[in-house]
Amino acid sequence: MLNDLFDSKKPPQGFWISSEAFSLLEAHNCLPGLGEAQPKLGDSEVASVQILSLTEFEKARLEGGLGPETGTLIVTSSEGEAIAALSNGADDALLLPASPTMVELVLKRLSAKVTERRALLEKLTVNERVSEEMSILNETLQVASRRFQDLFNGLPVACFTLDRDGFIQEWNSLATKIFGLQPWEAFGFPVWDVMDPDGTGSWSYQRVNDLFIAEDGYEFDWAFTKNDGEDVYLACKVICLCDSRGNRVAAIAGSIDITARVIAERKVELTMRELKSKNDALVLHEGKLQKALKQLEELATTDGLTGLSNRRQFQNFLADAVSRFHRNGKPFSLLLFDVDHFKQFNDGFGHQAGDQVLKKVGSILRKTARSNEKPARYGGEEFAIVLEGASGDSAKLAAERFRVAIQEGKWAHREVTVSVGISTFEPHLSEVEFIERADQALYESKRKGRNCSTHYRELDSQMIA
Repeated sequence: MLNDLFDSKKPPQGFWISSEAFSLLEAHNCLPGLGEAQPKLGDSEVASVQILSLTEFEKARLEGGLGPETGTLIVTSSEGEAIAALSNGADDALLLPASPTMVELVLKRLSAKVTERRALLEKLTVNERVSEEMSILNETLQVASRRFQDLFNGLPVACFTLDRDGFIQEWNSLATKIFGLQPWEAFGFPVWDVMDPDGTGSWSYQRVNDLFIAEDGYEFDWAFTKNDGEDVYLACKVICLCDSRGNRVAAIAGSIDITARVIAERKVELTMRELKSKNDALVLHEGKLQKALKQLEELATTDGLTGLSNRRQFQNFLADAVSRFHRNGKPFSLLLFDVDHFKQFNDGFGHQAGDQVLKKVGSILRKTARSNEKPARYGGEEFAIVLEGASGDSAKLAAERFRVAIQEGKWAHREVTVSVGISTFEPHLSEVEFIERADQALYESKRKGRNCSTHYRELDSQMIA
């Protein structure tokens, strides 16, 4: 059961302690609890050790209820309570959590001290006993005071105490080292004058008031500028000290130097900002690069005059259609266009007018084409369209739709017409043979008088041969 009590940070509401070295102890109303331990020192010799809370100890001390024949042990999880008890005359203090071995050691040590005290008192007269008791009490107070000072000065934290009005009362050695101030430069001065002379708000009358009314301690981060101009960043925790009536009369402020951590965090933050800036620039650059690549791709696959796909892209359209045909049997056809009498148009109206005709033909083909129809400039005054999913009959209808759209266009100098050749792909054909069929059909359209469309299947065997 010792482990249940002393290895816990939260004191229980009642507990039993028993071991070979000590008789049974019952405690109740524990803060951590009241009770009496009777160590077994011999067959008949027994020394008592009272286990008291800080509140009950103060009450007993004020009422004179602490006899010299009984040792007083303060058991607490608060270092502040332990310091206060030792400063006010407790024989010893035990900070929780503590191991059973430590508990037994403290009880034995305190019991031995009580036994020694009893033996001494029995040998003295009443006056001597009173004198000795006063001497012992005085020595205990001195020891407790020295213990407190040693503990306070030896803490690995920069500590100082202040009263309810904010005036600094104690100052430990690490505070001198961290803040660069001697104790005499801080004693008796308001904490805000010492720690925050520039009035940044790190320490103020309002902050002192806030920390004295905080329920469970007070924590905050703050910065201090030393006399040499060096900035020190600190994490502070403040614990209030109470008098016997529970009134908060003082506070201990402990600060840990976190300058290295703050500087590291700022470097990380700066690095992250720099990385974000570089990443944003990289994203912007990548966007520009993608745009440039897209433009290059368009230039590589687009005819500069008409804006249609160029012959290279036409070959890609054709290869994709052939691949789909062999994969799933999807039919497709090809239309080849030739602008009628284009050389005469160039000779009569000039090459610029001829270019305008080619651009408008390309525009009409693009506007007339459906989603499965992919127009391209084949070369010179020739154009081609891959018709995906189109059989012979539907290809013929599509050819007429394109031919009529061009004929009905509004032309600047004279009517412009086209001749069209059509071929529908068959399994045994190569791409070259497929295009040659459309070219033969185109030649037939020209032979018949132009401004018409001819499918390869319309050619007689003699003409094909």
